[in-house]
Formats: sequence, C-alpha cells, structure tokens
Amino acid sequence: MLGAIRSNKALATAVFLAIGLSLYLAVQYFVLGADQSEFVKDKLSRMNLDKVWYVMIYIHIATSITAICTGWLQFFGKLRARSIRTHRAVGKLYSYCVLLGGVTGVYLAFYATGGWVSSVGFLLLALLWIYTLVRGIRAITVNKDRREHQRWMTRNYALTFAAVTLRLYLPISIAAFGIESFNDYYRVIAWLCWIPNLFFAQWLLNRSNHFSILEAGGSK
Repeated sequence: MLGAIRSNKALATAVFLAIGLSLYLAVQYFVLGADQSEFVKDKLSRMNLDKVWYVMIYIHIATSITAICTGWLQFFGKLRARSIRTHRAVGKLYSYCVLLGGVTGVYLAFYATGGWVSSVGFLLLALLWIYTLVRGIRAITVNKDRREHQRWMTRNYALTFAAVTLRLYLPISIAAFGIESFNDYYRVIAWLCWIPNLFFAQWLLNRSNHFSILEAGGSK
C-alpha cells in the first residue's frame, strides 16, 4: 500500500493533506478545546452557543476526522483483494462516521459564518454527503453492483474531502483579501470547498470509464 501511495503523487498529496488536517483538528478541538478555535470565537462574539451546539460540533469533528483518515484506504484495490473483511469493516466505520457527520452537519449549517448563503452551501454539502453514502450502500447491498458502489463512494469521499479544501482556501483567501472581508469570501468558500471536488471526482470516473471502454474494445 505504501508503494502505491509513493507511486501516485496525487494520492500521496491527498493522504498527506487528510492526515495533516486530521491532526490539526484533533489538537485544535480535543486538546486546546473548541473555545480556542477562531471559528468558535467569532461565533461567540455574534451569538450564544448552547450545550447542544457544542455536542454537535464535537461529534461532527470526531466523525469527520475518522472519515477523512479511513476513506482513502478504500481506494486500494490490493487491500480489498487481500482482505474483504477489512474492507467491509473500514467501510462500516467510514459509513457510520459520514452518517453522523452529515446529520450534525445539517444542524451546524444553520449556525454557519456568513449568513444564509453559507448556511445553504453547507446544508447542501451535508445532505449530499448523506445522499451519496446511501446511494453507495444501496448499490452494493441491494443491487450487488460493485462498480456503481465504487462510483458513488468516490463522489462521497470527494465531499468528505471538502473539510480539507475548505481549510486550504481559508489561509489563501485571508492572505489575498485580508481578514476584514472574511465573511464575504467565506460565503464563496462555503460552496467552493465542495463543488469543484464533485466535478473532479466525476472527471476521474468518466476518465476511468473511458479507459475501461478502450481496453474492452482492444481485447476483442
């Protein structure tokens, strides 16, 4: 598996970013505490956050970290071939985390920085996160269609990776536009963090399908 990561620069970058972000979030929320996060500080300056919100944010962060760190493992065909039990166990853990992360994401979307534009963006992200998961699970458990399962779960992990792209866009935007316009560009990032991810995932799927068709034609 390590060899596969080293040989694929794009995958290696994704794994590095996923693990790096997870460590950052773990320290930020579970070592320093949520109140030390700049996001939370900003919200506290504008609204009252009750205990339910704190429970939701901790569940969301914990499940999102787990999903980010386990999801990429499912893209290794050799791992699936060596142990289907491991693949299913990791898949179940990932699925439960996405479900909980999506449900809490729906709740948290209504408290998003940037007003209703950001809220709608994050709400759609949470709902699509759950939807693509359900489609992926249904494809393999009901329809027994492994290929369709892989396609839906690829789209799902693209949405999971929104947590990474969100935190890549933030420092770039702050450096480019300053902190004074934070709410303005955060409204854009609320959409930008996941829509390009979906397009990229679909491009990869279309490209994979194209080469599969060419290979099938060449084998005739």
